Amino acid sequence: MNFSVSSSPISDHSTRPNSPFSMVTPEYFQTYGIHVVQGRSFTEQDSASGARVAMVNENFVRRYLPGVDPLTQTVGVDQLIPGVTGVGDTMQWQIIGIFHNVRSGNLRADDSPEIDVPFWQSPWPAADITVRANGDPEALTKSIAAAVHTVDPDVPLANIRTMDQILDHALLGDEFIAAVFGGFAGVALLLAAVGIYGVMAFGVAQRTHEIGLRMALGAGKEQVLGLILREGLLLTLAGLGFGLFGAYLLGRAMQSTLYGVSAIDFGAFSAVAAVLLVSSLSCMLCASAPRSQRRSHGGIALRVRKEL
Repeated sequence: MNFSVSSSPISDHSTRPNSPFSMVTPEYFQTYGIHVVQGRSFTEQDSASGARVAMVNENFVRRYLPGVDPLTQTVGVDQLIPGVTGVGDTMQWQIIGIFHNVRSGNLRADDSPEIDVPFWQSPWPAADITVRANGDPEALTKSIAAAVHTVDPDVPLANIRTMDQILDHALLGDEFIAAVFGGFAGVALLLAAVGIYGVMAFGVAQRTHEIGLRMALGAGKEQVLGLILREGLLLTLAGLGFGLFGAYLLGRAMQSTLYGVSAIDFGAFSAVAAVLLVSSLSCMLCASAPRSQRRSHGGIALRVRKEL
C-alpha cells in the first residue's frame, strides 16, 4: 500500500512509497513470537469504534522516520473497501508500537518496511488463521475446522499447512539450486583431488635422477622424503590459500542466490581443504617411497660410479 507519514507528507499519490499492509488481531504478535521493541501492541480496545492505530516494524522507522519519535507520528494509508475496485480516502493511523523485523512472505525481504493495523478497524472478508500448537500441529486440523464451523458452517477452510510446510515450500527453489550446485561442487572437488594427485606424481617423477643422486651421495630416506613433503606442502598450501580466497568471493556472490548462505562456511572450507591436502600428501608419499628404497639395492650407486 502507498502511504505517507506526518513528518514528511507527500501530496502526490504517485510518488508515495509503498509498504506491505496487514490487518491483524491482538493475538497475532504473541502467536508468531514477534516482539514489540517500543510502545505497545494491539488490544481488544482497538476496535472499530476506537481511534485508528497502527504498528510498524524497525525497518519502517529506520527508513522513513529517522531522527524523530515514531510514537508521535501518524501514517496515512488509502482506505481499502471490500468488493470495490480501487481505494477510498486516505485514513490517518496513529503509530502506537514498533515491532522487530520479520520476513513476511519473502525470505529474502529482510529490509522491507511493514505496517500493521487492527483487523476490526480495517476488516477484510478473507483472512488467515494461525494456531500455535504444543504438540503435533497436523493433528489439530480437524479440531480447528470443527471450531470454525461451529461459528459459521458455510465458511470454507483451504490450504491448511504447518509452518514447516510453508517454510519447505518457500525453500523449494533454493533446495533445488543447492542440490545442483552441490553436485557440481562434488565433481569439481573430485577433479581437483585427482588433478593434484597427478601433478604431484608427475613432479616427483621428474625428480627421479635428483633423488637418486642425493641418495647415492649419502642422503637418507627420511631426508629425501622430508624434502619432497616440504616442497610439496608449500605448493599445496599456496594453492589452498588462493582457492579459499576464491571460495570466499564466490560465497559472497551466492548470498543473493540462496537463502541463509554465508560468505564463509568453516565446515565446508575445512572439509574441502582436508580432502585436497590428504590427496596431495598421499601422492607424495606413494611416489617418493619406492624411490627412497633403491639405495639398498645399490643400483643407483653403481650407476653414479660408472658415470663418474
